[in-house]
Amino acid sequence: MAFANNEKCVNCPYESEECHLECIQVRSEEKKEKRPILEIVKDTADVFSKYEITKGELERTEELIEKLENQEITISVIGQFKRGKSTLVNAILEDKILPVGIVPVTAVITTIEYGDKAATVHFDNGVIKEIGFDEMSSFINEQENNDNHLGVSKVALYCPSPFLKKGLTFVDTPGVGSVHQKNSDAAYSYVKESDAVIFMLSVDSPINQIEIDFLKNAKEYAAKFYFAVNKIDSIDRSDLEEYLAYCRTLICKLMGVDSIQLFPVSAKTSEGVQALKDAIEADCQTTVQEIIEHSAKLKMRDIATSALSQIDLYRTALKMPAREFDAMFKELNEFFAEIKQEAAEFAESFRSNPRMLEAHMNDIKNRLSAKVSDMFGIEYHYTISSVDFFRGGEVAEDGSRDLRGSFKKAVDDVCEELNKTLNTIFMHREENTYVVIRRVNDLNHLVHKFVRRRQKPADESSSAESADGRCDLIKIT
Repeated sequence: MAFANNEKCVNCPYESEECHLECIQVRSEEKKEKRPILEIVKDTADVFSKYEITKGELERTEELIEKLENQEITISVIGQFKRGKSTLVNAILEDKILPVGIVPVTAVITTIEYGDKAATVHFDNGVIKEIGFDEMSSFINEQENNDNHLGVSKVALYCPSPFLKKGLTFVDTPGVGSVHQKNSDAAYSYVKESDAVIFMLSVDSPINQIEIDFLKNAKEYAAKFYFAVNKIDSIDRSDLEEYLAYCRTLICKLMGVDSIQLFPVSAKTSEGVQALKDAIEADCQTTVQEIIEHSAKLKMRDIATSALSQIDLYRTALKMPAREFDAMFKELNEFFAEIKQEAAEFAESFRSNPRMLEAHMNDIKNRLSAKVSDMFGIEYHYTISSVDFFRGGEVAEDGSRDLRGSFKKAVDDVCEELNKTLNTIFMHREENTYVVIRRVNDLNHLVHKFVRRRQKPADESSSAESADGRCDLIKIT
């Protein structure tokens, strides 16, 4: 096949002039001045929007776009349990907004944004509940919400602190390393959302392996670090200098840098807290865009890697024997029947609270997502939000809506939507060979794009193909 300029495509899944021209254009663009990260992220979101298999990655990318456009920065306070994270946040905001105690307190993610003083609880099933500050500890406190048995995804607080007014969001995370694994999992998970990190250490304990592992994980996502060394009021100055020197040497080695700034503080007495606040405020005035953009590059690398991983799972599914695939879809349909039966029984016992229907619907969505993940190994996320059951359904003589009927129809619809989507994604029982080949080519094209995107945002120079070869293209024989 004759190509323009007698050039040859490298690592290209398409043997067509159209694709070749696109590849030439990409190489030409790469020779020019680097594109703004916001433009790259928007372009990536546009690609994700065209494929059902990258729905989850699309949501994360859209969140990045909003952050870049609004110049909003998220600072997470992370570290091992009982390092004084909540106390430090209170000292920074000059308000006793978070509960503290002598035992591990923070059980769930707690975000703090600027606004009139208010609090909301976000549950795993999608329900959001407004609460008073006097109720807050019931959801945040490990003693009252042991192992997060209430199913709280986060508590969102609003505080009129001037420190937060310029678009800062503070996040108090559960401490890692406690006996409650859910707390550690929540902390590790939220690091991905962080643009900057206040990493908490304490003079009463040397840096341990748990903190080292946590720091290694955090630096993959956060662009800026502030290292706070707490409880300096409990140690002699000579011992403090020795501890700081030890921390400085170890952290520099872990971060791969020549020097770092440590902030010795006493969250209890507020000693040294102002210096930390001054450093954060200075960065917000001068380098906030740089921090957010660097953070976005790190997150785009993770998102692209996630997309490639998802594609690899689809590729595996496409190679699955038809009999095995049929069995999986049979199991899925049996699960649908179980869900619908439960929904019908719930509807019959329903009295009058639409919020109960909404919560149950969101719970069904979560269960369906988990089932897909368990069976097929792919991430499939529903939008967890309010559902208007007053729309649709039969109208009674008195003009009221049949909420039971609307609820059962909504459950049927969501099951049917998922079944249809999975059949489309996996080409289950697709008999048209042309359609199969076209879709496989689409999948290959997506791989090709995101191998490049995984490299470009983070300015990586290493090979795009992973060591395990999971970015290999699908072959049609």
